[in-house]
Amino acid sequence: MDNVTEDHKEVKVLHIVGSVTEAVYSFLGPAAEVLSEAGFSQTIVMLDEPQHRHLQTRFPKAIRLETVPVDARSRRHWFVMTKVIQKLIATHHYSAIHLHGFLPWAFGTRMGRLIPRHTRVYYSPHGSRTLTLLRPLQAMLGSVMSLLGTGPHKVIASSGADAQRVSSADRKRPVLTIEGAIDDTFFELPRQEARRPLLVSGDPDDNNRSVELFCRLAVVLSAAELGLSFNWIGQLDPVSAARLKAANVGSFAISDHKEMAARLAPGWIFVAAGEADEFPILLAWAMALGLPCVVSDTAHHRDLITHGGNGLIYRSEEEALAQVSKLIDSVALRTELGLAARAEAQRRLSQSKLTDALLAAYRGGPGRNGTPVPTPSNGLPRHTH
Repeated sequence: MDNVTEDHKEVKVLHIVGSVTEAVYSFLGPAAEVLSEAGFSQTIVMLDEPQHRHLQTRFPKAIRLETVPVDARSRRHWFVMTKVIQKLIATHHYSAIHLHGFLPWAFGTRMGRLIPRHTRVYYSPHGSRTLTLLRPLQAMLGSVMSLLGTGPHKVIASSGADAQRVSSADRKRPVLTIEGAIDDTFFELPRQEARRPLLVSGDPDDNNRSVELFCRLAVVLSAAELGLSFNWIGQLDPVSAARLKAANVGSFAISDHKEMAARLAPGWIFVAAGEADEFPILLAWAMALGLPCVVSDTAHHRDLITHGGNGLIYRSEEEALAQVSKLIDSVALRTELGLAARAEAQRRLSQSKLTDALLAAYRGGPGRNGTPVPTPSNGLPRHTH
């Protein structure tokens, strides 16, 4: 009994997440930091993927990480993760459980009976592809929504595109949008264009399709004899690296934020090609740096870019060529769109905005039995952002 009383003195949160990509981390990392500074004790259960391992070191030291090695052949890691989660829920008194992504959501459905009724359950989808899959899975969706209860703001979307897809799956479900936060590095670095017209693009997580589309675009733009050079920034496999080299695109396989910002900053234009399966974090970084952005017409891109307001949207390679040409010819237009993009990023993706919204969501509203998440005794954090 003494142990139970001691456990309840500490407000505990369990985060269940599969792959922690840069896009997922842009929400989970700052959110975990906010809750840590506010006095919440947190455990994160996540897959230990070599290509994303560098992100683990960015979490606050006070957070307990439970990593599950990935078994690419048998997929046994999902079974191991289930066992880890079951043990944690059985031995700790969590005030809140936050499910990040579709598979953790499915885990939450299966383990609903194990979760005490005083525990508040949150769900963040972190990506549009899995949300699209929900349409033929209405039965599972209904079970999960039942698990989440009827309290307000149990679904926290980290992008407007995600919020729209959740709402289309269940129009009665209230969805709270709390966007991630961008590292101050990207807001603080001054812009200085390269001497030669430079187009930059990339993906912090290897994305073969995006590489292929940018290479095609680079070939089309090179044929227009605009004197352009091209750089791709982010992780690459050998096939993607060879494809970029063949298209005469420079590549920089880096993951450090300062290095990424330094490579993006000299660009004249940032180009986002292809469909974004999750929040397009590199586009958000480019906006924070003040780069004018030309993006393909997708839901995630439209969520950040308003055509003619803070960037340009294209629907074909011909449109992309016309828009890039217009920006190359006009310093004033590049400056105007770049400043508007940075202002939009500052308005929506600051640490202070995430802090206020997340703490309100965690401390407000009832849990599964109408009980709000307790407030830690050390009060609100102080932020200098």
